[in-house]
Amino acid sequence: MPTPLEIILKNVLGEIEGLFTVERYYVKPPGIAFVAKPKYAAIDYKAEAIKRLTPFGYYVRFTEAGDLVLLEVATKPFKERRKKYWVNVALFGVTVVSTVAVGTMNAGGNLFNPLEWAIGVPFAAALLGILLCHEFGHYIASRIHRIAATLPYFIPFPNIVGTMGAFIKMESAVPDRRALLDVGAAGPIAGFVVAVPLTVVGIHLSPVLPPAPEAGEMFGFGTSILFDLLVRLVKGPLPSDAIIQLHPLAFAGWIGLWVTALNLLPVGQLDGGHVIYAMFGRNSIWVARIAFFALIPLGFLWFGWFLWAALILLWVRLRHPPPINDGIKLNAARMAVGWTVLVIFVLTFIPIPFSII
Repeated sequence: MPTPLEIILKNVLGEIEGLFTVERYYVKPPGIAFVAKPKYAAIDYKAEAIKRLTPFGYYVRFTEAGDLVLLEVATKPFKERRKKYWVNVALFGVTVVSTVAVGTMNAGGNLFNPLEWAIGVPFAAALLGILLCHEFGHYIASRIHRIAATLPYFIPFPNIVGTMGAFIKMESAVPDRRALLDVGAAGPIAGFVVAVPLTVVGIHLSPVLPPAPEAGEMFGFGTSILFDLLVRLVKGPLPSDAIIQLHPLAFAGWIGLWVTALNLLPVGQLDGGHVIYAMFGRNSIWVARIAFFALIPLGFLWFGWFLWAALILLWVRLRHPPPINDGIKLNAARMAVGWTVLVIFVLTFIPIPFSII
């Protein structure tokens, strides 16, 4: 006995074959999405498709992408999401409190004395500034390409930085690989541009401590190619056993650059996954597989990479879904942007982010 989706597929294909050339279709709850090319420019294909499909009780929605159309067909109305900005505001407010609290504790302040919370503001302001620029880079690029997207959702969390970062959600299909590249690259580039000068200022304000063998074990932060270069630029040559006590701005910059690298892992629908799919299309799966399997040996250096590998398998996945119009390739300028983003990933990646020294 045919399933409801099989019935929709048979009915729809029979009714639209005179209007469209269907290139592919896939399940998209609550119905089926068809990527198709209109056959006749002179025909109002939207009105004609609705006229043919509504007698079956179907609801129809269109998204245009160049010469292709995403035609969504379902047996119940498409839900229009109500904007709940209070959720975004509330999460951001809680994240402000959690990051200021962490900044206060890291600076040696007393959380039970409200007057001392002010010393946690520089760390929180710098970190949230980097994250805001990152997420609004995605949001503005989405709006430019008329992709429906939410405002940033911040995630407060009781860890060493007070947050698990932030994200936006694209609520409509990506029209083509150009839009995918722009949206994927805009966030990391915006956050990177803000994080680098904040890190430079923070390193300048960070004291260099003399080696103290008698101090015992200490919690240490790893370094990336870029962070090491910035330290050398600002502090000059240092002894190999020198210890830098990170200023709150430097710590916020370090976290911002590390988050940039995590987002640029070239897998699934992470920012890096968006970028490599835009650049290489379906061949990007090979890059994603190499990146994923590279996390396994790295997990023996820092256990967190095992957790990231599990997260990728269970949630992010390796394969990136194609945009509506997958045939439009990037021009030289956008390819250059893509390569620039991949260079940023290499420069900011930290093999061992945390360790006991």
